[in-house]
Amino acid sequence: MPGGARGGHRLLQRALIGLALLLLPGCGSVIDADQARLCRAVAPALHDEAADIVETQLAPVPNDPTALRYRYRVRSSHGSGPHELICHFAAQAGAGRFHLVALLQDGTPLGDVKLYILRRWWLQESHGETRGAPLFHLGKSGAYWLQQALGGIVLMGVYGLIATGFALVHGLYGRINLAFGEVAVAGGVYMLVAISLAGAAGRLGPAGLAMALLAGIGGAALLSWAIGRTVIVPILARARSPQPVLIATLAVAIVLAELFRLTSPYRENWLPALINRPILIAGQDGFIATVTPAQLLAAGLTLSGISLLLGLIRFTGYGRSWRAHADDPLMAALTGVRIPRLVGVTFALAGGCAGLAGVAMVMAYGTITPGDGLSMTLKALISAIIGGIGSVPGALLGAALVASVEIVWSSAFDIGYRDVVIYSLLVAVLVLRPGGLFQRAAHSPREF
Repeated sequence: MPGGARGGHRLLQRALIGLALLLLPGCGSVIDADQARLCRAVAPALHDEAADIVETQLAPVPNDPTALRYRYRVRSSHGSGPHELICHFAAQAGAGRFHLVALLQDGTPLGDVKLYILRRWWLQESHGETRGAPLFHLGKSGAYWLQQALGGIVLMGVYGLIATGFALVHGLYGRINLAFGEVAVAGGVYMLVAISLAGAAGRLGPAGLAMALLAGIGGAALLSWAIGRTVIVPILARARSPQPVLIATLAVAIVLAELFRLTSPYRENWLPALINRPILIAGQDGFIATVTPAQLLAAGLTLSGISLLLGLIRFTGYGRSWRAHADDPLMAALTGVRIPRLVGVTFALAGGCAGLAGVAMVMAYGTITPGDGLSMTLKALISAIIGGIGSVPGALLGAALVASVEIVWSSAFDIGYRDVVIYSLLVAVLVLRPGGLFQRAAHSPREF
């Protein structure tokens, strides 16, 4: 096996191991964060005000999708001892998940009167969980910018994944698919549908969440492949101008957006509040930067997907075939590159990247809407053009630049002018450096 191929396989193996390690913390129980907050808030009401409560376990109750078991130790002047609460809620999803209907304290049911008083005068006025101390001390200004940077990682990953979709297709044909934003929305919608189906069968667990993630990514990849084979490839066989592809893919984007909008009332459009307990990162009393495990998982998914894609393009046979076709399609065919297979894999891979972006948005923000597709398409297209359209690393670099400018401007200046600045940046790059940051202009080979 050639040294480059061996290095590519090692890189992919390491990336897969890193992704598995990243997902390993999620292999514990998947718990509704709002129900967890309510169950934790009950414990202080049942003990002395001066008692110190230390959590030891919070987990679902087997075979009961509407119950949580909360174990803790109480330390007070009277001594220390373990306790257990089992909180039963009216429903697993919807408004009923906020309604505490029964409570067992150390195996003894709490009376109806006490439960009513607890719900009416304690839980409604409780501010929830104690915040605790941050991991690091940081000034208010530093913590504020750290918070913006943490939020920008997910945004950069989303723009970067969709921008790579543009780069992959443009590298083959020199054409732009304007439906990638809606393909990303489709990935998020497919994930929400899969989660609804998994939730209907019982409490959503790590396996159900993982299958929903794969359903979103796989569904988007299949949709992109279908668009490529039924819309883009037939048009390319009949027209040499790029305008027909632009118009056709824009029409596909509008069709998808309207379908999602019309069907949204008939399905669940929000991800349950899973693994969303804030982690205090840095700051002081004035301001503390926080992040949730869901945001970390979303950022990890996007960065892992980007790393795998770069390794795929750089070290594998598919990557060599893609670069050969981008450089000289006829010579690539003469040297044995199977063009139909390459085209199909490229469309599916580009759609999978867009689907991963949509899945990451759902993980980080809880939902995705049809209106998000156009915005993501434009920002990702700007990223691809700034980096050098047709260059995968350039698309990622452009995404990092666009996300950084967007976050910094939104944090420090009038957010109403944010898009004005982004589009002005695009104009400046096209005027001063038409080939993009990596100088992948139309007349040079569109390679890695």
